[in-house]
Amino acid sequence: MPGLNDELDHLIESLDGEIQKQPKVGDAIDLILASPRRETEVRSLRHDPAVEAFRRELTDGLIRVDTANRLLSLVNTVVTALMTG
Repeated sequence: MPGLNDELDHLIESLDGEIQKQPKVGDAIDLILASPRRETEVRSLRHDPAVEAFRRELTDGLIRVDTANRLLSLVNTVVTALMTG
């Protein structure tokens, strides 16, 4: 029955045409790639003021308690973040 096949072909072509008109919807990767660039607040510990002060005082041979405390506090913050992250 060629008439039924013709109708089926017409239906399929119509559906294909409508599908092609639909806006392209991306997946999760497309959404991430289209989003604004992310910024990080990660910075090197080497240049942290607590590390630089400790290094300076270590070189001078006189490390103050508050300087050592700031360095140890920084180290504690980093270690805690690594253990819980």
